[in-house]
Amino acid sequence: MRHAFPATGGSAWQNRQGPIEWAYTGVRGNGVGMSSRKENKMAMEQRLYDAAIELFCELGYQKTTLNDIAAEAEVSTRTLYKYFPTKESILRKFGKENILALKAFSGKLPLDMPLQDKVIETMVQDFKLMFGLFDVSYILHSARDESGMFARFELENILASESIYCNLFKQEQLKEGMEPNEMVALCASIVMGLYRHCNDLYRFRKKGTFDEKDLRAFYRTHIDAVWGSLHRSLLSVPARNAPLLNIDKHLFGSLEPNR
Repeated sequence: MRHAFPATGGSAWQNRQGPIEWAYTGVRGNGVGMSSRKENKMAMEQRLYDAAIELFCELGYQKTTLNDIAAEAEVSTRTLYKYFPTKESILRKFGKENILALKAFSGKLPLDMPLQDKVIETMVQDFKLMFGLFDVSYILHSARDESGMFARFELENILASESIYCNLFKQEQLKEGMEPNEMVALCASIVMGLYRHCNDLYRFRKKGTFDEKDLRAFYRTHIDAVWGSLHRSLLSVPARNAPLLNIDKHLFGSLEPNR
């Protein structure tokens, strides 16, 4: 084991004490064998994923090869290709898992929690998922991007995260007896811009340290400055041909139905 990283639940950063023991039991007839095969596949995928992310952080994304990942996981490259044929597929798994976790977190926030608090708690959780265990932005920015893969990865994650704020804003409009409209997208875009700006400031200012209470207060200070006008805009009826909304739709496509 090279490093001891903090672990959260089923995170990839749980300390590995050696090769994962896995084997097909061969039991048939009652579904146990099929279940074992599925569990074995999931365990192997997690093992490969853990090894890859550890190497990305240690060596850098660009310098890490698929052969390195296979060697770190103590499997053949053929086995690795069955689960992750490219390094991009590993980053996509990281992004998708975090978005699903953030969506689940946001969906479980108390219905009676004020909207501003929901937004801030979602921001804090997003930061913890993306930067609490390792700095994914370092991986993205430490490698060349001739193919535009990193830009696509980042855009996909921005839009997926933005859709979570859209759902929060839709709930607020429904609670106020409004038919959800395109203002949810504009407000979510503003929140995402503020979130990303705050993250850059906080990470450079704190230089690797992380204090959840301090981070929450940092977000709140910035959100407070714009919240009054943002909330009023959310609960207003947009003009039919609002230029900014049309620009957003042109750039990012339709906002329906999940946004």
